[in-house]
Amino acid sequence: MAQESLPPPETRGVWYHCGATNLLPGQGAVYCGPMATYCAWHRPLAIYAAEPNRTFFVYGSAGNRPTISYYDHDSGEWAYPVVLGENPDGDAHRNPTLLIDEQGLLYVFWGAHGHPTHVHRSARPYDIGDWVEVAEVEPDGGTSYPQPWMLREGELFVSYRKAPGWRFRTSTDRGESWSEPTDLVTFGVDENARGAAEFSVYGVTVAEDGPYPRAVHFAWSRLGGGSPEEIENKALWARRYNVYYAYSDDGGETWRRSDGSPYDLPITEETAEKIYDSGEHGVWIKDIQLDSQGQPYILFLDAEVETFRATWKVARKSAVGWSISDVTESDHMYDAGALLVFDDDDLRIWGPSTAVQPHEDGGEIEEFRSTDAGATWRHTRSLTSNSKWSHNHVKPVMGHQRGPGDVRAIWSYGDSRKPPETDDVRLYYIGDGMDQGREIPFPPAPGEADE
Repeated sequence: MAQESLPPPETRGVWYHCGATNLLPGQGAVYCGPMATYCAWHRPLAIYAAEPNRTFFVYGSAGNRPTISYYDHDSGEWAYPVVLGENPDGDAHRNPTLLIDEQGLLYVFWGAHGHPTHVHRSARPYDIGDWVEVAEVEPDGGTSYPQPWMLREGELFVSYRKAPGWRFRTSTDRGESWSEPTDLVTFGVDENARGAAEFSVYGVTVAEDGPYPRAVHFAWSRLGGGSPEEIENKALWARRYNVYYAYSDDGGETWRRSDGSPYDLPITEETAEKIYDSGEHGVWIKDIQLDSQGQPYILFLDAEVETFRATWKVARKSAVGWSISDVTESDHMYDAGALLVFDDDDLRIWGPSTAVQPHEDGGEIEEFRSTDAGATWRHTRSLTSNSKWSHNHVKPVMGHQRGPGDVRAIWSYGDSRKPPETDDVRLYYIGDGMDQGREIPFPPAPGEADE
């Protein structure tokens, strides 16, 4: 496809690659490809808002610019995307996340990955046309993966990685200022690493909706470990270990283990509740969602960086503790899917578990379904098929249970090889009544339709 024939950059996604060690034969990077909706630690990315009956979503557009659009469920139309800023490079770790407050004001958090997190607030409720830049989160930098929620009335809550740990801040003035940070997790120093490197945390959060205060649930893994020889040989490239868990039901004041016992902050590796021990394998957490009773389900991959082979697993909380169930296998630890709770007896996983470009991240999106609260899973359908390139980084619409099912999830599509035949990345979606995912049909740019 010739470059001049491509649609406008704001309607396309960022192509990105990462990792130059521990490669399989024929690879140019550990993971690469369509990253408009990357990564698992960027959340929420899409939110259904009942008052305007719209699903708002953010993504990294071509050139890695933070971009927002929406789908209007009444008209059946997609809004032309609005670009909010410029990132200094093509690093998809700077992709945006989204929050909507009680007044309908939209907040977009973007530009992190070791930098300050920029925050833009919409000038009007449910309107993407005009924006105000408010206070940065951690102006001195060092933030990654901002995950914003509304846990208490009138208060913005955002948690994020501040290497090596995880922390959060709050705002009671619509993002004009932020509280002093609270360190939630810090796992100390890996004495085997060169320079005694600090352990890093990779986490995912999800908040309940309904009356305040709302509970927030947090699952995370640890980067770092192994012998000095393995580290020197880079055999453990970016391997994360184990799955840990905490929650707060009072807006972040108190954090607890799943049995209700409180943590002292910051949570250390010695005090953290480990719900899955990965041994010498790695763990890549992909999603966390809640059922109607507020019980968490955590989707993750247990994978080995020497082969990239990954087993998809779900950790589920019940009255008797944690259970782990297997779902399927795939050929890359960066195959990234989503868990959707249609009902307590209807759980779905939508993920790229069938390879299109072998040993590259992404593939065909498959559906796996559980009707017994996550205990067992079966393949029920393929959401994409006969694709030339790879689909990846499926993101569910938060609040989809309350709204219409026209748009349940969005994801990225493009070439996952390096160098790619094309760096053209498209955005896809799926909703109820659709057998297959479809490319989002963005309208012509304003003014073009009349030319």
